[in-house]
Amino acid sequence: MVQPDILYQETPQSRSVIVGSQVYATVNSCSLIKRYRIRTNTDFTSALNLFKNRAHMMGGKWVTVVHHSEVDNIENAYVTANQEIILREGTDMGSSRYLTTIVGDIYDCPCNITSCSGR
Repeated sequence: MVQPDILYQETPQSRSVIVGSQVYATVNSCSLIKRYRIRTNTDFTSALNLFKNRAHMMGGKWVTVVHHSEVDNIENAYVTANQEIILREGTDMGSSRYLTTIVGDIYDCPCNITSCSGR
């Protein structure tokens, strides 16, 4: 899925979403909205910004990263005879350097920036 470039940047919406542990989410009486996965051709910071922006659009106030993997095509790929970059898993990355996957839980919390202890 193609996303607007702004969603890969830090936005006021992404800044309002707290990244923390599941323990803090429980302590702050947060309720799980859903487990969400994104896979992008960007680095970790850009992928996390996208994840936080998507969480905000779903009404989330807190996210917990359950799994993260980042494949750098220089370290974990090979180049074919026609110069295509192929990951060991068989994904053509085109001109992108990274393939990042983030799996996380999105929570709705009754707290705000000043009352959540995880901030």
